[in-house]
Amino acid sequence: VVRTCVLARRWRGVWRSVPALRFTGVEGWGSADRFVQFVDHLLHLRCAGGGAGALLDYCDFDFDSDGFMRLPANERHASHWIWQALPLVRVLRVRVVEFGQEPSPLSELHLVSQHLARIELVGLSMDRCHVFVTRLLSPSLKHLRLVRCYSSDYTRILISLPCLVSLELIECQGKVPLLGSLPSLATTIVELDGDCSDRCSEHRFDGCDDCDGCRDYYEPGDDLNNCVFLKGLSEATDLELSAFADVIVFNRDLQWCPTFTKLKTLLLNDWCLAADHNALICFLQHSPVLEKLTLQLSKVSPYLVETGGIYKPLGHSVASDCLQIVEIKCANVDRRVHKILKILTTYGIRLDQINIQHTNRISGFGCFKFVCTGFS
Repeated sequence: VVRTCVLARRWRGVWRSVPALRFTGVEGWGSADRFVQFVDHLLHLRCAGGGAGALLDYCDFDFDSDGFMRLPANERHASHWIWQALPLVRVLRVRVVEFGQEPSPLSELHLVSQHLARIELVGLSMDRCHVFVTRLLSPSLKHLRLVRCYSSDYTRILISLPCLVSLELIECQGKVPLLGSLPSLATTIVELDGDCSDRCSEHRFDGCDDCDGCRDYYEPGDDLNNCVFLKGLSEATDLELSAFADVIVFNRDLQWCPTFTKLKTLLLNDWCLAADHNALICFLQHSPVLEKLTLQLSKVSPYLVETGGIYKPLGHSVASDCLQIVEIKCANVDRRVHKILKILTTYGIRLDQINIQHTNRISGFGCFKFVCTGFS
């Protein structure tokens, strides 16, 4: 479009009023510097020059190509470009895949515009942010990553994202969010540690129902049938749940008995051993197409207390017909491993389906795998 300006004098400024701009990366420009110079000049003329009065119907910044965002300098350029286009655009689309710990182009950007009606975010990563909102709603967001973020100790964030493909909640502080409709969810990593505000103050893994942490799990007005944590994860195909036993969310959500109809790979750590292994048995019973289960045990488990949980497993086999392998990763083959083997075999999983990956750093032999053929 810009090249048409050389065809005739009266065409020189026509490109400045085009209704849509789409920037798709540095490919074809020879270098990132040439691409940056072109976009800088174009947006200066389009948004601050003779075309400043012409609104943009659509502006698309695709920062998911060519490794453009690997350089912090390019992140600053991207922020400036969005800031230039923002006052004139009606629909803004930003696609970001981050590398390492670089912030996104939206990190320090205040989205204030009298014309902006819609923003589409394809990737959103928030690290060490204060997230004091009651709802995260978007019809287009596909990737959401919240790492070491702070939210309220008194209200919950409702996350309802119909196009979300991947979700990461890592070491976030505040109340555990409520998950609404996530029908497209595929990959999920959840690590809820002791910084969550939903801990049972009596240190019971099943909840005592008497302390503030137990009584105030749900806020008044919550739609409990549609917005509980586990039910929101029920569409995932790959699920990793770590450091979960410090909160009472799991046992509270079991009364809705979510079925993980698409779950094929599952990773759990020591928390699934609490409350007489209720979590482990529950996932086996409610994952009909599960193909691979990984149990990652720490050297010294913080979850040795076994209390009577509210979940009562069924009396028949819980093993999925699709289950091919169970991996137990541990530093020591201790009584936890023996207890797990006993439970797995009791509920229909054969010993030849179970591999134990033993890591022995002290002896210097690294790690090795073996298949259990029997135990006492």
